[in-house]
Amino acid sequence: MIWPASFGWLSIRFGGFSGSSPAPRQGMIGGFVLGTTLGLVWTPCAGPVLGSILTVVATSKDTAWASLQLVVYAIGAALPMLVIAYGGQAVTTRVRGVARIAPRLQQGFGIVVIAFALLSYFQYHTLIVAWLTAFYPNGQTGL
Repeated sequence: MIWPASFGWLSIRFGGFSGSSPAPRQGMIGGFVLGTTLGLVWTPCAGPVLGSILTVVATSKDTAWASLQLVVYAIGAALPMLVIAYGGQAVTTRVRGVARIAPRLQQGFGIVVIAFALLSYFQYHTLIVAWLTAFYPNGQTGL
């Protein structure tokens, strides 16, 4: 998303692996990229919660209750994604101002995601958390 021309070039080059016509091929590559992005961004946040719920399901004597917790978690995780997907599509198709700057917004958010990933990889996020806890020792921000 940061470099649309490069992404388009890669889509054309690697799209041939699907063995289908050009129009569905782009959709398949887009779906793959979206799924990969979702996995990279969402999994570190939701993975520990899902792991704990799966542990409860696996170790619970009441499997019906534990399974219900898993279903409720899945619905709770799916609904915001569905709202964001349809809401984002509705906003970009109805509001001309957002549709006009949507490519730049995508590039900006792509840079933000990469920056957060690099901060996490090099463990600078722990320094930021330490700084915030030292700056606000009681957890009170004054808001």
